Amino acid sequence: MIKAIDFFCGAGGLTRGLLNAGIAVLAGVDNDERLRETYAYNNEPSRFIGSDINVIQIHELREELGIQPGDSILYAACTPCQPFSTLNKLQGKDKRKILLLVFAQIVEKCPPDFILVENVPGLNNAYGKEIYKGFLKVLRRCGFSEAADLLDAKHFGVPQTRKRFILVASRHGSISLPIPETNANRIATVRQCIEKYPVIADGEVPKGYPNHAARKLQPNHKRIVAAIPKNGGSRRDVADTSILLKCHQRKPNVHKDVFGRMAWDEPSPTLTCRCTDVYCGRFIHPMQDRGISLREAAALQTFGDDYEFFGPSFLFLSSQIGNAVPVKLAEQLGKSIMDSC
Repeated sequence: MIKAIDFFCGAGGLTRGLLNAGIAVLAGVDNDERLRETYAYNNEPSRFIGSDINVIQIHELREELGIQPGDSILYAACTPCQPFSTLNKLQGKDKRKILLLVFAQIVEKCPPDFILVENVPGLNNAYGKEIYKGFLKVLRRCGFSEAADLLDAKHFGVPQTRKRFILVASRHGSISLPIPETNANRIATVRQCIEKYPVIADGEVPKGYPNHAARKLQPNHKRIVAAIPKNGGSRRDVADTSILLKCHQRKPNVHKDVFGRMAWDEPSPTLTCRCTDVYCGRFIHPMQDRGISLREAAALQTFGDDYEFFGPSFLFLSSQIGNAVPVKLAEQLGKSIMDSC
């Protein structure tokens, strides 16, 4: 059996997928203590370790987790994606970029058998190119063979268009990424994923499914949402442009997906940390006049309905969900690593 440590574990999407694949995730490591309840509640027996990767002593951590000589070990790392995003206003100067090289130091001090890295496409180009080159040098010094490519989550059972850079590596010979499902008839859709959830109003917190609550809309936002045509409509379809935000009246093509509805029979757009906010993307429910609920967002990330999120604010709950690795993608990645053994 492969045992794993999930660095930068967040709310546990990658951990949950690896567990589903049959990999024993011993712990998730993250420096945001607010994530402890969500991670621990949903991923037993995996432990949450609230620690900054900059101070992690890997030999001591392995001993604490009971890792023995001869155990087959995976280190997974989904370092913060914002530093490598083309949308980052810091234009490549984000200090979090070096966290991948901090992870590389951990790898070099105590090499595992396998490595899994997930990030935005900019990791291996644009702002992340030099960081990625440095990371690869460490892997090759340690005797790893790697496979890396851009994968779209919609090709791995996730009802969401979500392109991510994925790297898997092994110290035991060649390794490969999972094969994508490209048959359009087998791509999961928004309808298949969220149509089952009860109708709710914005701001309502009904009983039943955990986290099935939608953000309360401001009156002017509610007027705009009600005017957006159902099932994939856009704010550009609104006849009375006087109700739109003034910035959209002046520049109608700026951020064109803002105040857009998802389409029932297509995958959703990429979910972000603001995926329940109607003014941050195409995040309006296909038919109901509200943003998608936290539960619906979690479902689009392929979390099970029993996976409950905890936190001090609606925005924090939303960010846990939007920043996660989709569970079904993580599961397929885990299986591909196991197949290389």
